[in-house]
Amino acid sequence: MNRLLTTKLVRNYLMRLLSVVVFIGAIMMFSACRGSDSPQRVFAEKLTKAQSYKVEGIMESYYESGRKQNEFKVLYKYPEMIKVEIKSGENADKQIILKNNEGVYILIPAVNKNFKIQSDWPDNASYPYLLQSLAKDIANDSDAIITEDETKVTVETKTKMHADATPVKQKIIFDKTTKLPTEVLVYDEDDNLYIRTVFTHIDFDYNISDDEFDLEGSMAAVRLEIGEEVVYENREIGYPLYCPEGISLASENIVSNQDGTERLAIMKYGNDYGFTLIQEYVNDNEVTRYQEENGEIFMVLGNVAILKDNSLQTIYRGIEYTVASEDLIPEEMAKIVQGFLFEDPDEDPK
Repeated sequence: MNRLLTTKLVRNYLMRLLSVVVFIGAIMMFSACRGSDSPQRVFAEKLTKAQSYKVEGIMESYYESGRKQNEFKVLYKYPEMIKVEIKSGENADKQIILKNNEGVYILIPAVNKNFKIQSDWPDNASYPYLLQSLAKDIANDSDAIITEDETKVTVETKTKMHADATPVKQKIIFDKTTKLPTEVLVYDEDDNLYIRTVFTHIDFDYNISDDEFDLEGSMAAVRLEIGEEVVYENREIGYPLYCPEGISLASENIVSNQDGTERLAIMKYGNDYGFTLIQEYVNDNEVTRYQEENGEIFMVLGNVAILKDNSLQTIYRGIEYTVASEDLIPEEMAKIVQGFLFEDPDEDPK
């Protein structure tokens, strides 16, 4: 048994190593065609040589009638350790995506919950806040469109926000002086701006300790920032602001304990065609709760979500939202969830 396990681990390591070699080769081949001092080539060289890096920035998510802004920080250490911290309006809403030698995790420190995700993240899609994703998209798009002016170079490529998504357009903007990306604009299928990522700081010389990628330490550090138990006093079960055309509420069941601190709502929309919306209060807990899921990491208005075969799940302000459907594509499920993820949950974003 031990020999079989060792053989499997070695095989997996060799496959990951091969993918890294192919990735680096593709980047360098692409860059060679663009000039020895082009920003995208210099960026590729810095990235492939980097043993670690730190990136900070702002991610703006656009919806039909407005936008939402989140701060983020990315720490990377060769060969595969990645930590992404995404902060909403307050520390209590900080979420962490963590990849270490044990796997991929989503941490929700405010409610002391940890999801282990059986996922190929970040290789299974593209993420505009990860430098490797940008370099991969540039290297893989032989039809990339490059334009420039006196101060910047813009590389327009295809990108995919999840594994089964239809490729959409993104524009990666490089500063001619620093040779580094400053901004990424991602558009949806209708060519509307969907996500704008602005890099405020990129450091390829940042020395990162392995402790940064420790699961328990990462959770404890943010909970220390929070300082005390988080209580969501104003949370309420709600109804989606968006429903696909022709679908309406068919049934609902809401159960609650006596003091209202625990509540579960199951709402069914449509009959033969539709979706189920589940809302459940998630309270802080002294002991970390662990849950294992198969799926992809997906962003909904800057909030970390888990995209599975037929559902989308996320936690925001002490409520776990799940949209399940055999009929809807992920983008439609995301639109349903969006209406619950604004800074003021009682305010209609319109």
